[in-house]
Amino acid sequence: MGKDVILFVNAVRPSTFAALTTFEEETGRMFEPVIIVDKKIQHSIAERNGQKNLSRPVKVISADFNSAASVKKALAPYMDRVYAVTAQFENCITELQKLVPYFPYMPMPTESSLDWATEKKLMRQMLEAHSPSLVPGYLEVRDASADSIAKVEASVTYPVIVKPSGLEGSLLVSLAHNREELRTTLEHVFEEIQLGYDTWIKRQTPAVLVEEFMVGDMYSVDTYVSPQGVHRHTPPVKVTTGHQVGFDDFFGYAQMTPSGLSANEITKAQQTAEEACKALGLRAVTAHVELMKTAHGWKVIELGPRIGGYRHDTYMLSYGINHIVNDIRNRAGEIPHIPTELKAHTVTIKIYAPEEGILEAANGLEHVQRLKSLVFVHQLFYPGEAVAFAKNNGDPVFEICLSNSDATQFWRDVHVAENAFSFRVHLAEHALA
Repeated sequence: MGKDVILFVNAVRPSTFAALTTFEEETGRMFEPVIIVDKKIQHSIAERNGQKNLSRPVKVISADFNSAASVKKALAPYMDRVYAVTAQFENCITELQKLVPYFPYMPMPTESSLDWATEKKLMRQMLEAHSPSLVPGYLEVRDASADSIAKVEASVTYPVIVKPSGLEGSLLVSLAHNREELRTTLEHVFEEIQLGYDTWIKRQTPAVLVEEFMVGDMYSVDTYVSPQGVHRHTPPVKVTTGHQVGFDDFFGYAQMTPSGLSANEITKAQQTAEEACKALGLRAVTAHVELMKTAHGWKVIELGPRIGGYRHDTYMLSYGINHIVNDIRNRAGEIPHIPTELKAHTVTIKIYAPEEGILEAANGLEHVQRLKSLVFVHQLFYPGEAVAFAKNNGDPVFEICLSNSDATQFWRDVHVAENAFSFRVHLAEHALA
């Protein structure tokens, strides 16, 4: 029997099955997806990572990841068949790290590199040691005391970004322009950080970083790092933040391809992503690298050792890149296929309610559903449920994906989608209280 099992750590992205089917039809190779999950978090991971309504049955095996004998026993029936091991979500990296020792003869990242790539403080330290130009000034703080604020002011200049060290994306990320804003922001983050870690099923010790605010345009690159350290890059994605469209928040409002960058700037962005991966010693992973194009060159916002959110759909629609399969093949030591010819303009948009509280009404969905460029629209919250901003651990009300080879129609539909929704929210002191 050949190597035909793909081992997914804790959870699998729902779009994986269609991606695998496409690859199997193209190559004649057949694979069996198997999920191995830490039994201590099995139910919470399934709920948080959308495992309740998968389009195809998948074998799930569980073990106590703190018991070598338990993990070994769970893996035993599959060990000779495992083609690749992958973790597709940020909150599954801790378990991937624990599984590394069980696959000594397979391409795997090192345990240390996964530490460095998931804790923002360690990430910043390694990036700075590799090349100080890659990162802004930063400081870890442990409370909102006057002493902590004085240390921040001695190290970095306002405005500053406050962000949790172990949470992905824009969760609890806030901007402070002065001492009073910094104090209130830190108080808020320290009040909410444990909830964020609990919600996203994080196992690290909560920590907070304060870093200099970078002025520029945000992009992201997903990089396939081979077991031998060869870096192969996907085309950059242009990211518009909530802050840029009027929210006091830094969530990724829109992710768009093509990026609009020149060929020279694309090369610079990809080179910066490569240096970030080298700084963290990554191998046999896909790295999702968030970058800022500033007046002083390209900087690294952060990096995650997994494929980026929405990136499979974005790359497949715009370029025909089977990103999920590329991630698996790269981790198996094979060369990913990365077409670069543009097929369509694509964007994913997160629509948040303009206020926090109890959602009473959300209108406009029917307008978006009629758009010619629509790929999907997902409604995450309904009337009667609490809604909050990303900086307060909240999620969007709607997620929209649009794609079209006709640029004129695409931009017309983007305009409609951005202006289609209206909300009525019953204001509450804290939407998640």
